[in-house]
Amino acid sequence: MDFFEAQDAARKRTYLLIGLFAAAVIAIIAVVYAVVHLAIGPGPGSGAGAIDVVLLLQVALGVGVVVAIGTAIRTASLRQGGTAVAELLGGRRVATNTTDPEERKLVNVVEEMSIAAGTPVPAIYVLDREDGLNAFAAGYTTHDAAVAVTRGLLTSLTRDELQGVIAHEFSHILNGDMRLNIRLIGVLYGLLLLAVIGRGIVYAGPRGRGGRDSGAGWVVILGFMLLLVGYIGVFFGKIIKAAISRQREYLADSAAVQFTRNPDGLAGALKKIGAQAHGSRIGDHHAEELSHLFFANGVRGSLLGMLATHPPLEDRIRRLEPAWDGDFTSAASRTASVAAHAPAAGRHGFETVAPGRTAAAMQLVSPAAAVSSIGAPTAEHLSYAASLLERFPESLTRAVHDPVEARALVFALVLAGGTSVPAAEREVIREQGGEEMEAHVGRLLPLVREQGAGALLPLLDLALPALLHMSPNEAERFREAVDRLIRSDSTVRIFDYALMHSLTRRLQTSNTGADRVGRRIQSFQPLRGHVEALLSAVARAGSDGDSQAAHAAFEAGAQHLPESVGTIRLQEARAVGLARIDDALTALEHASPAIQRRFLEACAACAAHDRHMHRAEAELLRAISEALDCPMPPMLGMR
Repeated sequence: MDFFEAQDAARKRTYLLIGLFAAAVIAIIAVVYAVVHLAIGPGPGSGAGAIDVVLLLQVALGVGVVVAIGTAIRTASLRQGGTAVAELLGGRRVATNTTDPEERKLVNVVEEMSIAAGTPVPAIYVLDREDGLNAFAAGYTTHDAAVAVTRGLLTSLTRDELQGVIAHEFSHILNGDMRLNIRLIGVLYGLLLLAVIGRGIVYAGPRGRGGRDSGAGWVVILGFMLLLVGYIGVFFGKIIKAAISRQREYLADSAAVQFTRNPDGLAGALKKIGAQAHGSRIGDHHAEELSHLFFANGVRGSLLGMLATHPPLEDRIRRLEPAWDGDFTSAASRTASVAAHAPAAGRHGFETVAPGRTAAAMQLVSPAAAVSSIGAPTAEHLSYAASLLERFPESLTRAVHDPVEARALVFALVLAGGTSVPAAEREVIREQGGEEMEAHVGRLLPLVREQGAGALLPLLDLALPALLHMSPNEAERFREAVDRLIRSDSTVRIFDYALMHSLTRRLQTSNTGADRVGRRIQSFQPLRGHVEALLSAVARAGSDGDSQAAHAAFEAGAQHLPESVGTIRLQEARAVGLARIDDALTALEHASPAIQRRFLEACAACAAHDRHMHRAEAELLRAISEALDCPMPPMLGMR
């Protein structure tokens, strides 16, 4: 199953979620109706065994309103995506320039995974109050994702084990599980709200009446009834989570091994969970509500594990290590001993492989092969990412992690394609931070140019978390400054435009991931003008001003589109500006996975029309893919 099929499968699981949710609401309505009917007796004109239709409708309306309110409240509270979920559990955001050794290790692992997968670096959190060994990824898209680990996991695992856990969580990010999981939180809170209201009435009722009013007894009884009915919702919530989550954990384990090619790391982490007294337990009172997000069971199981959100540890370990003897303690001890005597690695923890050692044949990339790599990073991509990070000068590494220098780095990325910095562009930079900002840009610009085209997108992705330290007003001013720098060049640079689109998505807090996961466009017809604009920009970007080459590239891409697109023609460069490209990327974000696949295949065919795809063309294709939330790993062996 490739990335686009996984997105479709996740969408189908959404329909399963809707069906189970509807069944749960109907069951709650039936129980509430039965209790109320028994309490007040049959209505006027109704026999003893007849259904009181009026009462049933009233109960259905009341339950429906409560469930809808609960779902709306929780969904609204999570509109900011993964950061909202992490902070709901008491997570502390890890500073990108942290000097704590354990946190530095975590940041390095997440950054390597992000570059290898072709995603923006997610926000990173630590749950400081949690001693159990657990982790999770949350968010609506790769642009608002967060990865969180418990303090217990961070301090207990070796680097290989931590890498296995993070690779497991990245699988949830890439396969669409994360988006479904955050929707599930809102739905389940709606089912849980009756129990919350009932518990509040039970505790507050007698106090509110001072314990003297005889009506207080009835209030408490009402509270207990709501509590009882609410726990029916809790029960159905467990069923829904178990139905949707368990099989996905096996698949995420398998994907993590494919990513790292190291089953021992992931198996070692699972063994340590089994050996620890705290296990993987999460103590926060929101743990039950969010239990389906975790790497391992965060709450106690029920009904002999039938309603557990995760498979048993033993089963997961044996799928990774069939010869395991079942002894958690000795296995965990051996893992720690091996880690203590492991050979030294590079600055980022890997015995790295230089990009030049990868297969040179990848210079001839078919459009289908390029697109099939989306969402499917491998150990070779991970090694490439580690090598790239190792190659960066210390000053660049510091810049991507520093909130001020990260802004200067983005300016340098935009200016890297030129040969000089005109006075007007220097003025834009000074408006953002005076002469100090101009000095930062002047120092970073030659370093960025030295890294080549293959480093531009990773550098932006690495810098994005540091940029999030800006206030909303600062972020908007910064975004406008980047916009002005891009527009100041009369040449269409679609790579810069795609970077700008990703930057805007990450910085505009009002444009949340929740707004981008609604209905999908299922036909190319309404997208014809957008496809024409983007394909024209890609064709001209790789033609170096050669009109004949641009036409050949455009036609090569157009041949990969279905007839339903209609007639499209290569557009003049001046007709494809920043606003039109941004509109086109936004529209294609909302296209179905099948349409996105065909469009990206067309872009790949356009870039490789001469049977070669050079590094700059590959990075352009990756930038467009990232803007569409279709993360493409680095193409290995490129010139």
